[in-house]
Amino acid sequence: MLLENSNKSQSAVEFIALASFMLFVVLGFFAITSSKILDSKEEANRKVAEDTANFVNGEIKIARSVNSGYSRNFFLPQTINGVDYTITLTDNRELAVNYLGYEYLRFVNATGTISKGKNKISNVNGRVYLNS
Repeated sequence: MLLENSNKSQSAVEFIALASFMLFVVLGFFAITSSKILDSKEEANRKVAEDTANFVNGEIKIARSVNSGYSRNFFLPQTINGVDYTITLTDNRELAVNYLGYEYLRFVNATGTISKGKNKISNVNGRVYLNS
């Protein structure tokens, strides 16, 4: 009788140990997975800021590469993915895009200001002007 209770107790302890180990494995899997998802969302936010700055930089490069008299309108959205962002041109050389706390900088050579919505870019005598 004592031997039967001992086997039952040992089986119960082994089951609890195995169940606890499996619980830790599953929790570890979920922790790693959620960490990777968070990292990919952060990377996507950084990429949005970079893409917006690169879009404006591309417009500036096109205006710089063509003859004087070039003029074009381009648009920047009011929000990106429903989220507000800021875009600024500082000292006619530093283009900054801030989206969800991620800032991306591009060094450009253009005079003027940039804003959300309609922007006009032009080349006058080899100099690029934004909204001027």
